[in-house]
Amino acid sequence: MFSKSHLKNNFSDFLNFYKYRPIKNNQSGMKIDHCYALFILLKKIKPKYVIESGVWKGQTTWLIKNVLKNTKVFSIDIDLSQRDLIYKDVKYLEKDITKYNWSKLDKNKTLIIFDDHVCFSKRLNFIKNNKFKHIIFDDNLPNHHISYYTPKMIFENQYLVKKEFIKYSNFFRLIKFIIRFLKKDFKDNTKIKVFNKYIRITYPAKNNEKLKNDFDIFRKNIKIYYEFPPITKFNYKKRFKKILNNFKGVVPKDYKVKLPIFSNSKIHLDNELKDELNVQYSNICYIKLTN
Repeated sequence: MFSKSHLKNNFSDFLNFYKYRPIKNNQSGMKIDHCYALFILLKKIKPKYVIESGVWKGQTTWLIKNVLKNTKVFSIDIDLSQRDLIYKDVKYLEKDITKYNWSKLDKNKTLIIFDDHVCFSKRLNFIKNNKFKHIIFDDNLPNHHISYYTPKMIFENQYLVKKEFIKYSNFFRLIKFIIRFLKKDFKDNTKIKVFNKYIRITYPAKNNEKLKNDFDIFRKNIKIYYEFPPITKFNYKKRFKKILNNFKGVVPKDYKVKLPIFSNSKIHLDNELKDELNVQYSNICYIKLTN
């Protein structure tokens, strides 16, 4: 969708925009990598309507409103109490996106931003039945790195492999695991491995025929699948620092992302912005559907 020169040339405009962000420490929300992705994608798509599923503190709402001045924004979260920013001209909704009627919106001019940590397999029929065509998915992590289906997994024709980690210090979860183990709740092909500080459970991939059919239909309708690249070289240890600190060696190291926009030596940022790089990057993607 974008040449590397286009992404480089627009970065300074983004930085001038981003320095005015109202929430400087947007922990658990979008940071510099994904905010730049959204900035560029919004300018390219130019939707008349944006449905934001997952609001958190409201930084993404701020970004949408200030990139697209005349766009109608619907901001949805099952818990709106976390907002630091509230806009009078934004329509806030406090039920899941599937609970509302979107029939009056022109789907050719409507963009959905999924940042709600819901399995993408649960969104497919909703998207199909409502004929949505433009989608951005935030936490688009590959297999082995997340507990639910993402567009990346579906696009790459993979079945989800779920993993569970139980620290011995978490007595409640440990006792619950022991009870399940004694009751033989785990199937024969479930892999249980014991480490010094934790237990890892790897569940077998489920070959669900209904899901397979839904995935096949979805893939056939994809006109564009585009993963936005990281701003600088992807730092795996920085991105998964918490997991690696708690469960060393459990995350596969064959994590592949697109080539970065800049080499590390050719980008000059203040320390605050440098600290944001790679912390949140999750293969954020844009999807355009034919039907």
